[in-house]
Amino acid sequence: MGRPRYDTDEALALGALAAHEAGHGVIAVVQGIEVAHCKISATRGYTRHRDVTASHPEISLAILLAGQEAEAYWLTRYAGYWFGSALRAAADASEHDLREVRRLRKHTGLSEGRIRSRTRSLVRRHWGRIDRAGHRLYSRGHLSGSAL
Repeated sequence: MGRPRYDTDEALALGALAAHEAGHGVIAVVQGIEVAHCKISATRGYTRHRDVTASHPEISLAILLAGQEAEAYWLTRYAGYWFGSALRAAADASEHDLREVRRLRKHTGLSEGRIRSRTRSLVRRHWGRIDRAGHRLYSRGHLSGSAL
């Protein structure tokens, strides 16, 4: 199975959403966090994984930020965005995640810049895996954690 064609605005939006959720899932898995599944519909996505907020807040923050980072990277590769504008566009889909980042950071004292830099590095390092998972998620609408 090859890469899907993202030849309409709807296909581009769904592809970006799939990359967003694949970003959450893959970054959780590479950090040793069990992922149950990733799902997308026409307008929403969800990644269910074991909660590590209390025991590993830095990992939890990276997982939260990975969606926006992966979506932004996807937009630069497949939709022709510059990275800064892609990151701003991805912030819209990441509103809930970013709210959780702000809430969690209040209790940890961790710098958002430090966490974002670490997350960006993880996303870039594991981009091939995120990209493949995103394409499969786009095509199927659902991926099990073991498929990440």
